[in-house]
Amino acid sequence: MGNSASQLIASAFTFGTASLVFATMPFLFVLLRGIFKANSGHNAHSSSILSVFAMAFSVHFVSCIGFMLLIKILDALNAVYESNYLQNKIFGIFWARGEDKVFSLSGASGGFEDKGLYLQLHLVQSICDWMFLLMYWVVFIVACAYGLRESKKDVMQSNAMQMFVWILIANVVGAFIFYLWAKIASLAMFIPDGDIVNRIIEGYKGIV
Repeated sequence: MGNSASQLIASAFTFGTASLVFATMPFLFVLLRGIFKANSGHNAHSSSILSVFAMAFSVHFVSCIGFMLLIKILDALNAVYESNYLQNKIFGIFWARGEDKVFSLSGASGGFEDKGLYLQLHLVQSICDWMFLLMYWVVFIVACAYGLRESKKDVMQSNAMQMFVWILIANVVGAFIFYLWAKIASLAMFIPDGDIVNRIIEGYKGIV
């Protein structure tokens, strides 16, 4: 058994990782499975793609809401000792960046055990941050590829303007899908002072 500070960091690692899994894996699994299935059957029409996205968002919504309710129930059961312990304390540590902030919020002394647990937490934090930052470009590339694919279906009428229009439409739709995904995912991640979109904006501001 570690001290209470170490337990806080370990809990932040556990619940933060769980929230990341619930907010991403079900959506990606259903989406990729549906797209591969549609393409393998040579029936990747707009209606089939739309049904795949609808199913993916349905599973995504249920997964995120389910995890959010679980955390709120656990906090309600623990309300006698501390109100919103997981939502405020544990997820507050998970979304804190930097060793000093994590140790300050957890009350850690910075001993060997604390530093080891922080390295584990920092790894998940880095994966989470970079995944969100890169996801924007993944959506952009996929949208461009889809727009090019659709513009070339009618070879006789394919031209630069048509390609541009298809790519523009695909990116607008892709941006909306990403925004909707991020808003729903934020419910399961208990981000203090904002959501995933805000974290991405702040992340790029930090890079610039």
